[in-house]
Amino acid sequence: MAKNKKSPVENYHDRVAGIYDTIYDNNPYWEAVFEITWRHVLKFLPKDLSTRCLDVGCGTGRWGMKLFKTGYPTDFLDISWKMLDQVGKKIDKLAPDKRPELIHTGIDDLSMIQNETYDFIIGQGDPLNCADRPEKALKELCRVLRPGGIILMSVDNRHAGIFHYFRAGDVAGLAAFIKNGKTKWVTDDPSEQYDITMFTADNIRALCEQRGLKLLSLIGKTVLPLRRFQEMLVDRNQRLELLKLEESLNKVEAMLGNAAHLEFVAQKPAKD
Repeated sequence: MAKNKKSPVENYHDRVAGIYDTIYDNNPYWEAVFEITWRHVLKFLPKDLSTRCLDVGCGTGRWGMKLFKTGYPTDFLDISWKMLDQVGKKIDKLAPDKRPELIHTGIDDLSMIQNETYDFIIGQGDPLNCADRPEKALKELCRVLRPGGIILMSVDNRHAGIFHYFRAGDVAGLAAFIKNGKTKWVTDDPSEQYDITMFTADNIRALCEQRGLKLLSLIGKTVLPLRRFQEMLVDRNQRLELLKLEESLNKVEAMLGNAAHLEFVAQKPAKD
């Protein structure tokens, strides 16, 4: 999608594209989150390896590359060309004879993609939060999803954003945020500060119902305080036990408020 001027969200992701993967390297907490995420993804992956997949808000392609390496034909979509360039370099290194589509756009506008193109859409890194109009973005994702297809996305949990307003002593801002989930991605550079929407579990259920999607799964990541106590994840046996406990609790409604992120899986109804 041609643009005359980059948006703040694109400015930010262009700047961090070259170092994005290193942000998460050798971090016990993020390694645990990625393992939990992939286990969740595996429960809903189609058995047919010819299934066409789309990684939206793909960043440097962590999740789309997993699908690609597994054998699924996978395309990559991001608002940042520099992120897509990182994906292209990985594809060239892994399989130079293959050319997935690298689609430069935000998820609010998927007009370049035909109806019912994909069977499986994954969106990690919370692209729905960055959409100007999340309801429209989900509508667009549903449009390009085939009947019976799956959407699996993570979103920022609104409960996790509350502490920002307490630290700032901003009661009026807190009241507005609790009501509508609107806030900003805060960086030092004003040209990179962009609006985001954070969601509650009820928001996700309502969005899925509005689009006629069947909600198959809703989990929190992570509902145990693993980030605060990530040193406990270094020992392998202890880590395995903590991940087991996490997965036994991350679907429990009362625990979802503890999580920084929510992840949902929804299915588009099949045609009669």
